[in-house]
Amino acid sequence: MPDQHSKYYLQSLAKGLRVLQIIAQSPSSISISELTSKLETNSATITRCCYTLASLGYVTKDSRKRWRLTPKVLALGYAAVSSLGWRQTAQHYLEKLSDETGETTNLSVLEGSEIIYICRVNTRRILPYDIRLGTTLPVHCTSMGKALLAHRPMEKILAVLKTFNFVSLTHTTITSKDNFLQELDSVRKKGYAVNDEELSVGLRSVAAPILDSQGWSMAAINLAVSTARMDLQQLEAQIAPMVMQTAREVESAMLYLGKGELHETREND
Repeated sequence: MPDQHSKYYLQSLAKGLRVLQIIAQSPSSISISELTSKLETNSATITRCCYTLASLGYVTKDSRKRWRLTPKVLALGYAAVSSLGWRQTAQHYLEKLSDETGETTNLSVLEGSEIIYICRVNTRRILPYDIRLGTTLPVHCTSMGKALLAHRPMEKILAVLKTFNFVSLTHTTITSKDNFLQELDSVRKKGYAVNDEELSVGLRSVAAPILDSQGWSMAAINLAVSTARMDLQQLEAQIAPMVMQTAREVESAMLYLGKGELHETREND
């Protein structure tokens, strides 16, 4: 990760992008005072950031003087996702797995301590909120987060967890570093990861990593189900092998296409 104390690091640009990120993560429009509180800075700085972003067309202010994104931001996200040349290949296999099971399938990559959804085949809504391309979720309570982090070098894992906040989202969320490291060890041994109502009550999922030619994770796929339709034993016995097989198919296709490396992630870890 680039050094924030470097002479090349632009604090103003970083603040502006952080403002954009918080607006994007807000479920509704957000006020200057709310942005100021989240960023722990003064309102004058936030106001200048919002004005600049609005001038560039990325945010707009509504009648209540609250800020929200504009569709122009979608062009940035689409360009970033489209630049991942293997995304279309992965999408084919996600659709195949979804057709075989009738369930929702996803693909994500790791960004710091979060996963970012970059492919999705949605069959039915399970979570109480919508998951879209570009949605981010924490690693500790998601099957894809566990699968991605488990197959990284230990120094990278510890770097991610150094300042990580294990927020409890449900009664089964892992809330300690030691327990999470034990979970990652189990994931490595089994070859897949499970989320058993750790993100949201009523949701289970199983994920497998997509590995590069050196054996490190560059993406992960998962299949999500409602707890009302499938218990944990069924998920691991019936679905986990299918998810792992799909991950291996994606790996083979990507290696054949010469895209079996993830240089961007390694450089930014």
